[in-house]
Parts: sequence; C-alpha cells; structure tokens
Amino acid sequence: MSLFALTLAPDLRRDLFAVVEASFVAFVVISFVIVAGYTAWQVSRRRLLTPEFAPFPLVLQPPLSGWLLIACILGLIYLQSMLFSIVVLAATAAVVAQNRRSAESQYGFNRLPIIRAQAYALLVFGAVMLVENPLSNLSDWLFDFFHLPHPDQDTVEMFRQFNSATDILGFIFVAVIVSPIIEELFFRGFLLTFLKNYTTPLFAVVLSGGVFAFAHLNLGAVIPLWFLGIVLGLAYEHTGSLLVPMTIHGCFNLATALSLLLDKGNPS
Repeated sequence: MSLFALTLAPDLRRDLFAVVEASFVAFVVISFVIVAGYTAWQVSRRRLLTPEFAPFPLVLQPPLSGWLLIACILGLIYLQSMLFSIVVLAATAAVVAQNRRSAESQYGFNRLPIIRAQAYALLVFGAVMLVENPLSNLSDWLFDFFHLPHPDQDTVEMFRQFNSATDILGFIFVAVIVSPIIEELFFRGFLLTFLKNYTTPLFAVVLSGGVFAFAHLNLGAVIPLWFLGIVLGLAYEHTGSLLVPMTIHGCFNLATALSLLLDKGNPS
C-alpha cells in the first residue's frame, strides 16, 4: 500500500488545509512588513552592510587557488557528483585553517544566540515566501511568452516518484538539513567572502546569489532562486552568523517539500 492510499476525509482535509493556509498567509504578511520596515530603517542609517558584523574575508595563497577551487566545486555541481559535499566540507575546513581561524569565529556560530538567530531566520523566511510566489509566476510567464520549456528541477521530479515513507523522509532530511549546511558553507561561507577580496560586499552578495541560482541547473527557477540567494547573502553579511542563512535555506526547502507532499497526497 502506498503512503498516500489512506487520506483524510475530503471535508476534514479541506478545512484543515484552509486553516493552515490562512495561518501561513498571515505569517508571511506580518513577516514581510517587519522585515521590510527593518531593512528600510537599516538602509536609511547605512547600516545594512557594515564591517562591524560582516564575516571576515577569506584569503587564499596563492589567490589563483581560490578560483580553481570555485571552478572545481561548480564543476562537481554541474556533473551532479556526490563528491560535491565532501569537497566542500574538506575545502572550507582547509581554507579556514589557512586563514588561522576557527569555524566558530569565521562563520559566526557564536555571534548570535541560537534561538535569536532562528527567530531572525524565520521572519526573513516568511518575508521571502511572500515575494517568491510572484517571482515564480513572473518566471513562468516569461518562459511561456518566449515559448521556452521550463521543466521542474530533477530533484522535484525525483520526489514526485517517491511513495515509501522512508524515501520521502530521507529526501526531506537531506533537503532541509544536509543541503542547506553544505550549500551555505560554499555559496555564502566561502564564495561570498572570497569575492569580497575583489569587489564590494553588495556586488559580492549579488554575484554569489547569481551563481547559487544558476548552480541549480534550472533556468525556470533562476529568477526566484537569485532573489533567495541575495537575501541569504544579505542575512549573512548583516548578522555575521552563517546559522541565519542556513536556517532560512532549510525553511525554504521544507516549505517546498511540504507543498510537493500536499500535491502528492491530493487525489485530485
């Protein structure tokens, strides 16, 4: 028997979904108002991006080794190699050691209390979700307008094929815990801070966000993912704690997985 052979009664499922949907909409609207107001306040004070809390730039010797490392990791992503995670963990540990810092100080794990970092991340996640849906619709409209195919990501198609609880829970664990840790270590923890050696923090945020978007190998998702990447970079630069973008990223992936799960469980 498949995981979704047994479902709630249609009326109960509809009522439950309506309550969850209304609560989520209220959460994202309130979060957006709070985050937008806070961001505007920080911009007016010119304190959204300040060196006071920003992560330390990473310096590699020789500098060419940094660019080669970036090319190597992006190549592994393009090839969808399982070595990607191992190389990121090993490389970031080596880079931090070369800069004579601990992971705790470099990534700001002790810069904010865990509860506060997660609270900040949840608010930003809610604000992001209010923007992501229009951006996704805009992306779909552009691809339809130019008559371009825009299939879902391979991981999304893979998830739709799962029916066993073990496969689904394993996928969600990787998407919500493992992937955000590995990807944030590379795209924000290394790439963003390395690029700051050659450009301004804001341009480094935008550029690393673009690399993050295209690295997902799905042109239809580039616009919303680029926006997400920029938000993750700003969150890291503003707080100096990699826990914040890691949590935002994990929540985003969880919301995506749950929406796919609801679609899978809907017999219509």
